[in-house]
Amino acid sequence: MMEHLGKLWDERSPREQWMLGVMFALLAVVILWLGVLRPLDMARSSARDALRDATDRNAAIRGKVKLLKSLPRSGDIVQATMPLEQFVGQSAGEAGLTLERAQVQGADRLDMAMASVRPVALFSWLAALEAQGVRVETMSARPSPTAGSVSVQAVLVRGGGQ
Repeated sequence: MMEHLGKLWDERSPREQWMLGVMFALLAVVILWLGVLRPLDMARSSARDALRDATDRNAAIRGKVKLLKSLPRSGDIVQATMPLEQFVGQSAGEAGLTLERAQVQGADRLDMAMASVRPVALFSWLAALEAQGVRVETMSARPSPTAGSVSVQAVLVRGGGQ
């Protein structure tokens, strides 16, 4: 094979050999640029963007954790005179959430459900409730038909936690 290529090369004039040599050199440069350097640069840029996004998310989560840790744990913050069902319903309405079901299970216990709620809004609302002395005893969440939303069933309890 090499002998055949050598024979073809020798049949070319010096001018053609120079032109082919320059063409092969330029072809090698283009292949190196498009096949190696450019993909490496794009990968580096993508990794830098991913690191920046991850760092921002990490800082946001650390801030939220710090906020949640600073919330009071006492359960006597919610007024004892207001029924828990009314308090939770009013709080959900103020947060822009709609309760599908809210059933009282005693004086300080409420079984509630939401058909479709964004997780960020749900957990922000639950954190606000916890800051006011209402804690989540049990909760289950499943993806809802609406993209990016969940359906939630939870039991809320007024009073101290464990």
